[in-house]
Amino acid sequence: MNKEEAIVKYLQYKKIQNLGYCKYAIFRRIIQYILDIHDDNYIIRKTFLKLYDKNYFYRISTTGKKSYRYKFNPDKFISMKDRPSKLNFPIVISFD
Repeated sequence: MNKEEAIVKYLQYKKIQNLGYCKYAIFRRIIQYILDIHDDNYIIRKTFLKLYDKNYFYRISTTGKKSYRYKFNPDKFISMKDRPSKLNFPIVISFD
């Protein structure tokens, strides 16, 4: 198992997607914990960007062009463009 698979398995096990959109720093700390690398931010950032390129994370811009928040995507096959912006649940009321 390579490091990317280990990170994805851990994030799926902990259900990180329930946290919502978080800063990169939170995911950096999680990746540091999983890989036990605490002094090389370059490797951690490159690993995170590889996972982002493989569509494991959604990215939104909060206030400016430099500030982003990320959300873990356990179903990597659903891209940000394909998912609905607002989930609509039909409400059915029946009176019997």
